Amino acid sequence: MRFLLALLSTVLLLAGSVFAFPLMGSMPAAAATGTGANGDGSSTGVSITLDEVTPWVDEKGTLKVRGLITNSTDQAISNPDLRLAMSTDKLDAGRRIDKWKTDQSQNRRIADLEDNGPDARKEAEESGEESDPMTTVDAAFDDEIEAGSSAEFTFSVPAEQLGLRKSSPVSTWGPRGLSVQVGDASGLLASAVGFSTWYPSPKFDKTKVSILAPVTLPDHTSDGIIDPDELEKAIGKGGSLSTIMNVLDTPGVGIALDPRVVASFESAVAEPYSENDGADSEEAEEPSPQDTETATTGRDAEDTDLGANSEADEEQRKVLDTWYHDFLDEAKSHTVIALPYGDPDQASLLGSDLKSLGTFAQKQRKIVKDVLPKAKTDIAWPIAGSAQRDQLDDFADAGDQTVILSNAQQPSLTGVHDDAHSKTRITSDAQESIDTLISDSALAQQSAQIIESTHPASDISELVATTAAIQAEAPYDSRHLLLPMPRTAASANWEKTVEAIADAPWVDPSGVDELLDTDVAPRGVLQPPKDPKSIGAKTVQSLTQTRATQKRFNSVFSDPESADTRLDRELLSCTSVAWTLGGNAKRCADDAQAASEKVMNSIYLEKGSSVLLVTGEETTIPVTIVNDSPADATMSIRMKPKTPQLRAEPTETVVVPAQETMRVDVPVEGIANADVPTTIEMIAADDFVLPKSETLLVRVRADWENIGTAVIGLGLAAVFVIGLIKTISRGRRKIPEQQLADAMARAKNDESETR
Repeated sequence: MRFLLALLSTVLLLAGSVFAFPLMGSMPAAAATGTGANGDGSSTGVSITLDEVTPWVDEKGTLKVRGLITNSTDQAISNPDLRLAMSTDKLDAGRRIDKWKTDQSQNRRIADLEDNGPDARKEAEESGEESDPMTTVDAAFDDEIEAGSSAEFTFSVPAEQLGLRKSSPVSTWGPRGLSVQVGDASGLLASAVGFSTWYPSPKFDKTKVSILAPVTLPDHTSDGIIDPDELEKAIGKGGSLSTIMNVLDTPGVGIALDPRVVASFESAVAEPYSENDGADSEEAEEPSPQDTETATTGRDAEDTDLGANSEADEEQRKVLDTWYHDFLDEAKSHTVIALPYGDPDQASLLGSDLKSLGTFAQKQRKIVKDVLPKAKTDIAWPIAGSAQRDQLDDFADAGDQTVILSNAQQPSLTGVHDDAHSKTRITSDAQESIDTLISDSALAQQSAQIIESTHPASDISELVATTAAIQAEAPYDSRHLLLPMPRTAASANWEKTVEAIADAPWVDPSGVDELLDTDVAPRGVLQPPKDPKSIGAKTVQSLTQTRATQKRFNSVFSDPESADTRLDRELLSCTSVAWTLGGNAKRCADDAQAASEKVMNSIYLEKGSSVLLVTGEETTIPVTIVNDSPADATMSIRMKPKTPQLRAEPTETVVVPAQETMRVDVPVEGIANADVPTTIEMIAADDFVLPKSETLLVRVRADWENIGTAVIGLGLAAVFVIGLIKTISRGRRKIPEQQLADAMARAKNDESETR
């Protein structure tokens, strides 16, 4: 009896390893992100991320899957079981790919750590059973994965070991699902999915794909021009513009070029103006060692810093100039579509009070045409799924001949992915129509997901599998699809996405020009938008108010047209598609409003002290104007007394240079005695009063000069009389009484004798 029990236990133990994988494989994967989950959906604290998945394998290739297992729990995973499974059937339709991502019950093991790990390979080599080529599984752990740690793994499976047929290539080729699974004695802990397409060199017509890459740098700037420092970052290693240059290495990739990028480079690489141009230069003396040692510590230190900055600016200008012209040379060999300025959300602008701003943006496409004469300026590109029928009419009226839409608005009639070139009617009576280019929403959404992913390998493999599923729909019907990249600044994943699609042997990368030359394919009528993305009403209201107020203020500038252009370019940077899709256009509108207020506060009057005037006198009162704005201002000064005791005349029109201060004399005349509060205003064209006025107290006094002279004269006379009296009184001597009596007697005697 004991022997039978022991035998039964041994059999069950051995059977456990046989049934372990079917149990693991039959459980649905948590998600393509690799988050571990129990059968009830609760998290296990273990996750898998995939960093490499071979997107397609031919009969001579090797499938490689590499990733990372992370154990976020506080317990080690003992004797981990690591396996790679493949779907038993090909997933030759998009719906089948989506279904397999959540239900992996139909799969088979193609590699595991136990049978293909280092120990198993060593044992096979020693026994002489080594196969060539050989499936290998390597992992950075032995018997356990420690708590709070991560471990890398790599599967490498030659095509011969995949168990896929080479015969009948057209019927056997197609995408297969891959599932990396890790578990222990308790069962499955985590899984991650990817895809690889089996491609035993079938012969059929390839699917043409036109990739359209936006070239834009969405961000708010106070004048609508990107700062040279930002441009330098963008063309540096890993920058968005350097990524675009790498993407253009792929033939057939078209670009949608934002005029804002061109205008910013043109501004940055322009030769700087020098005040000394044409002036005679003097030869500088050879500096002494003492001069060299003290050059940066004396009073000339500031000039030295300015010289260093000037050299740095010149070096930056040369770097930007070189990249810019290299880019233009490369762009000439690709289809170039000129976007409206700032790549704005055109549908939102057309349906709001900012319609005229949208018209301005469309006219700015000429900037691209000037540097790339073959650029197309007649293609509109609203946000996918946002176009209304009446807006198509507006596009046509603006000169657009083609509109880029999505297949969600103009669906296929055949149930498969039709050619992207089509038409749609503008009017309900179908009397007028416009050409359309229909983007593939499935490919576009997956591309956007790749762009945002920090571990894009799995998503890239799914994108390639989706193109294979599209090819499998009609292998002998050549079709031409359109894949637009996300409407944002390019990132490193752009390059990976474009390369993965272009390298697929069933894809023929083709230019947008070639797509436009194809025959028009019939499609369904234009579907109304469903919850379209648009600029918020508060944002539109804010931008509209800012534009109206600022345009009125711009009349003060000597070149108001240029000021209006700078303003519109700035506001367009807040209406870009990137802001709309990001849902944070309101923040940009607030920044634009703050920038507008800063400009309107940059021209002001210096506060002056009270002034004393005399009635009847015509004179002037000096007023100081400060222009801290980036442009020359043209204005006159008007003084407005609160009471009639003071009369003032407006000044002549003056031009105040940018970043300078000017003194202006205002003609005035005092009429009667009073303390007169006065407002001083700056007046622009069309009698527009600038918001920054100033107040001044003018003290008017009647005949002040004559009264002052009289008062001073009387004062001096009084001083003279008082002094004289004191002098006389101090100089008189006192006469004795006897002498006085004798003198009086003699006087009487003299009088009698005279008589």
